[in-house]
Amino acid sequence: MKNIRGTYALIDLERYLNNVKISQRLSNSFITPVIKADGYGHGAIELAKYILNNTNIDTFCVATVEEGIKLRDGIGNKANIIILGYTHESYFNEVLDKDLLLNIYDDVIANKFNNYLKKINIKRKISIKIDTGMNRIGYPLDFSIQEFLSNYTNLEPSVIMSHLSSPDSDKEYTQFQIDNFLKVVVRTRSIIPDIKTSLFNSPALTHLENRFDYSRPGIITYGYVKSDNFLELKPVMSIFSKIIHTKILDKNESVGYNRTHKTNRKTKVGVLPIGYADGYNRLLSNRGSVFIGGFKCNVIGRICMDMTMIDITDLPESFLDREVEILGDHIRADELASLCSTIPYEILTRISSRIPRVYKGKDG
Repeated sequence: MKNIRGTYALIDLERYLNNVKISQRLSNSFITPVIKADGYGHGAIELAKYILNNTNIDTFCVATVEEGIKLRDGIGNKANIIILGYTHESYFNEVLDKDLLLNIYDDVIANKFNNYLKKINIKRKISIKIDTGMNRIGYPLDFSIQEFLSNYTNLEPSVIMSHLSSPDSDKEYTQFQIDNFLKVVVRTRSIIPDIKTSLFNSPALTHLENRFDYSRPGIITYGYVKSDNFLELKPVMSIFSKIIHTKILDKNESVGYNRTHKTNRKTKVGVLPIGYADGYNRLLSNRGSVFIGGFKCNVIGRICMDMTMIDITDLPESFLDREVEILGDHIRADELASLCSTIPYEILTRISSRIPRVYKGKDG
């Protein structure tokens, strides 16, 4: 692909592997990396292929059946793929055809999938989701595995999981959720002794000792997590652009839509071919900055759909052709998130497909 526009995202696969190995060490168990939302914007297929070729990891989690189908088509039959969220009954045929593992979280989906399997006279392994206090999806705490097996004879639970809401901010509530989960696990294992358990997410791995069979690291594998410990994580995605136009403005001239920035001196303006349609958050208008060869240059004026203006008055003339770091080692996703009153997850997953991904360290 020709990078005509000059803006691209560099995905460092060796860094991703580094972060995955850190997650494995913290988990002290098997891990099932979460690569939903196209690998948090990094490219799920390329990430999965690299991990399959360089580790013993063989299971990945995605959010939707559409993501699961795309991933299966991209990586072949080498790995297990768990669908964490909702799957409409019209996709049940694809679930079997693509060998996807459904997460069953209430009797509605259980009944529909069981009836579908009965009609074609096959049984199918599934995962069971328990709501231990996240209050999103999942069976209630009085879940009975006996009733489940009796009602849904074509479903074979192989994993039981739940999700922690606040392991990085509320230790007491997290312990409450863990205790709730353990009670359900004990009852379930009295009937299915070898059922696997999965509870910990990224922040849980950095704050607690894992005692379950699988953990589901997500944001930590991309280089970001809230932790009191130094983990040697490395941001996997960097976004670079270039200055495509410059102009000199006098003092008291305005920049951009609605004239939200006025120059307080003679100012040199650089224009970058990236905007909010690319996922560069408009809330960074007049607040964000970019990095060019050791210099931080402020975003001035409102970020446009396709372009952003920066103040390059103090940038040496010889630096004008250098790459502009929009996101990376010097402009981190968590820093941008703080400026936008959000989280790094949103910063990463909003990076548009309009920005081409270039993979560093790609196998072959």
